[in-house]
Amino acid sequence: MKNTLTIGVCCFLASCSVREKDNSVVLARVNDQVLTVSKLEKLLPPKNRIDEQLKKFIRDWVDNALYYDAALEDGLHRDSRLSNERDRYYKKIVIGSYLQTKTSSGITVSNSDIRVYYDENPSAFVRQSDEAYVYHFFTTKHSDARLIRSKLLKKQTVDSESELFESFDVEKKTVTKGFLLKKLDIAIFKNKRGAIVGPVRTSNGYHVFEILEKHKKGSKMGLEEVYDKIYQRLLKQKQVVLAADLLDSLKEKSNVFINSNYQ
Repeated sequence: MKNTLTIGVCCFLASCSVREKDNSVVLARVNDQVLTVSKLEKLLPPKNRIDEQLKKFIRDWVDNALYYDAALEDGLHRDSRLSNERDRYYKKIVIGSYLQTKTSSGITVSNSDIRVYYDENPSAFVRQSDEAYVYHFFTTKHSDARLIRSKLLKKQTVDSESELFESFDVEKKTVTKGFLLKKLDIAIFKNKRGAIVGPVRTSNGYHVFEILEKHKKGSKMGLEEVYDKIYQRLLKQKQVVLAADLLDSLKEKSNVFINSNYQ
């Protein structure tokens, strides 16, 4: 799967001739506000820098810049209520960053911790609906969808199968009955494990599935399926405890006063 700028966007960026003093290409300007390539790279994650998303981001930036200039003209930047909200939001960001720094190191979640949690909480890992574990291929071309199906059915060599995965958009994921488009839902859950399903046409393209596993409602998830979920849950619990201990230590070495009427 590709996660880079499309050729169209690259050409779009290269064709821009207006530059700022730092030699960065200007993508948009509203009065004194300027959006350059270097600024955009700080604001927009690489995975979102694809053609339409990038163009939408720039359009939204222009809209917001216009609103911001209008707000300044109305004197809203001098509104003490807004200043207080800004300060409160900034403080929240700083505190969040501090806690993340202090609670992200020195914590370990062992395999034993995860196994114990899994064994002691069996009801938490019972499936509430039918599920299927699938390879999900997507393409906008019917001819490509038929090619994908053909190669999957033939079960060619590992190398050619790997080439197939590199050539087309594919996800390996768990899908839950009742949470897909109806035609996709029916196509997957009426078939058995190992089946190649599709092409199924939807409004945005063609879908092909290889059903790797199927599980009935009420069955228990395996430890390997929920390992990461348990890990994150236990990590969060330990971080909460560590944050509480940190707060106690800060109180001990700080001069803290709370009016007795509000304790």
